[in-house]
Amino acid sequence: MRVECIRIGSVRLTLALMLGLLVVPGFVVAPVLFDKAGSLSLAGALAGEIFHIANLGLMLLSAAVIVFWLRMRSAGMQIGRLRWGFLALLVLLIVTNEYTISPILAELKVQIGSMDVVAAEHPLRKQFGMWHGVSATVHLIAAIAAAALVALGPTKPGAACSS
Repeated sequence: MRVECIRIGSVRLTLALMLGLLVVPGFVVAPVLFDKAGSLSLAGALAGEIFHIANLGLMLLSAAVIVFWLRMRSAGMQIGRLRWGFLALLVLLIVTNEYTISPILAELKVQIGSMDVVAAEHPLRKQFGMWHGVSATVHLIAAIAAAALVALGPTKPGAACSS
C-alpha cells in the first residue's frame, strides 16, 4: 500500500471523527440529557463538561489534520484553499465556543445559581439564553464545516487511491 493512501485514509478518519465529535454531543447527547436529567442545572453542567472534552478533542484532531496535510503537501499532494478555509473556519468556531462563549455562559451560570429556580423572564436567564443560542449556532456552523470537509475528501481529485 502506498504511503499516500495511508495518509489519505488517516485524514478521512480524522475528519470523520471530528464530525462525530460535533454531531453526537450536540445533537444526540445534549438533547437526551435535557430531556431525562430531571434538572436543568444538572443537565447543563453535564452537557458543559461533555462539550469541553469534545472541544479539546476537536482541537487535537484539527492539529492532526494540519500535520497530515502539511506532510501530504510536502509529498506533492494538493490540498487546496477551500479545504484549508473550511478547516480554518472549523478551528476558529471551536476555539471561539471554548474560550470566548463558554466562559461567558459559565459566569452567567454562577450569577444565576440554579437554573431550575430562576424565572424564565429573569434578565440574567434571558442573557444566558441569548448566549446559549449563539453557542448553538456556532456549533451548528462548525458541524456543517466538518461535514463539508468530510464530503470534499482530504485532497483535490487526482490524489485518490485505488485498491
